[in-house]
Order: sequence, then C-alpha cells, then structure tokens
Amino acid sequence: MSPIKSRIFVFIAFYACTPPLEMSSPENTLRQFFHALSQGKRAQAWEMLSSDTQMFLAHKVALASENTSGLLPASPATIVFVPELAPPLLETMELVEADEKTARLRVVTSQKSTLLTMKKEVGLWKLALNLGVPNE
Repeated sequence: MSPIKSRIFVFIAFYACTPPLEMSSPENTLRQFFHALSQGKRAQAWEMLSSDTQMFLAHKVALASENTSGLLPASPATIVFVPELAPPLLETMELVEADEKTARLRVVTSQKSTLLTMKKEVGLWKLALNLGVPNE
C-alpha cells in the first residue's frame, strides 16, 4: 500500500471512530443566523427561524402587502430582512437555560441586550422570535 493510500485509510478509520459533532446547537445556530444576515443571505437566515415564526411573519407580511395593494412584496424574507438595515453586531451570548426542546440565550449585540428563545425542530435548533407575541 502506498504512503498516500495508507494515510487516507488511517484518516477514514479515525473519522469513522470519532463521534459526530453536534452541528446544530442553540449558540451555533444563532451565530450562523447573524452571519447570514451580515452577508445578505436572507433566504438562509429565514431557514434558521422556527416554523411557527415563519408562519407568523408570513401572515404579517401578507396582511401588509394586502393593505398596501401589493406595493410591498409578499415575500416574507424580503420584507423581514430588509437589506438597507444593517444587522446588529453580535458581541456575546450566554446559554441561560436549556432542555431537549428549547433553549434561552442572553444575547448582547451592538444595539441592546435581550433574551432569545431557540426551539429544536426535526433535530435542528431554530430561532423562535414570535413566542409571546399575539397573532392578530
């Protein structure tokens, strides 16, 4: 076996024996969310929102679009993540509490400090922005 083939074999064997890293954690998802916003990747940021947050925001955007006779586009990600508004810079975050389904993070940005809730959906952590907000 050549030295290159043996190194590849060792790498594959080592990788196969290594436990998988949790790709989705509340902190990791939030970092990715802020990064997507800073890069102008609105669709990617939209996918990091919980399904109920997406439905809530889509409903609000549809109402706004109807009330403006279509002057506002009905695309939620386009309206919610307006490119002209610079996203706040993420300074620090701290996991305050977590269980298997939800997590609360204390987040400090360049604009303010707040608590954010994350929900686990289909094995992935998602940002839940609409918890406690009435759906009128």
